[in-house]
Order: sequence, then C-alpha cells, then structure tokens
Amino acid sequence: MAKKNPKIASPKEYVPDYVAIAAMQSKGGNKWMKRAACRGKTSIMFPKEHKDITYIAEARAICRDCPVKTPCLAYAMQYPMADIHGVWAGLTSRQLAAKQKKLGIKPVKPTLSQLWGD
Repeated sequence: MAKKNPKIASPKEYVPDYVAIAAMQSKGGNKWMKRAACRGKTSIMFPKEHKDITYIAEARAICRDCPVKTPCLAYAMQYPMADIHGVWAGLTSRQLAAKQKKLGIKPVKPTLSQLWGD
C-alpha cells in the first residue's frame, strides 16, 4: 500500500496564492479579462442599481463555468471591498470581504476616497 505524501494538499485544501497572482497581473496586464465569460455583460455583473440584488443569481451562473475565475478573484481581492460592487468570480462584495479576511489578504489598491482626496 502506497503512503500518502503529507506535503501535498488535497484538492479541497488548495488555496491559490491570490497575492502572487495579482502581482503577476500587475506586471503583465489583465489579458485574462478578454477570456472572461462576463465580457460584454457589464449590466448583469455590475448593475447601476446597487440595492437591487436580483442580478446575483444570473451573474453567478455566468461565473460558474468561467475559465478565468482565479485571476478574476485575485484582481477583485486587490481592492478594498467598500469600493467593490457586483459579482466577481461568483462572489458578492460581502463574500469577497469575508474571503479577504479569512486568507489575511490586505488590499493593495487605494480606495476611491484616497484617489480623489486632496
């Protein structure tokens, strides 16, 4: 009987290094966006009416089989969740904030108030 290698995580335990992915994106641009399943569907993914949450199920369905969910998630997690709306990689801003907190990821992008400040 073969021994299990304790250093190799099972697929359920694997957590991508979102910080490293985001760093690669900043160097190489966001070419992944061209392959996103949501491309051209901005009104579904990021509606202008923030209080209407009926779009979430449709947006998540678009994300479900998207080939670029990991880089999308890494991109979103670079930002403060107070400035994020819509659905990114199938997650709402509240879910993204919880994931940032759980993984100990600190946003590296400035908030809108920092950009527009004096």
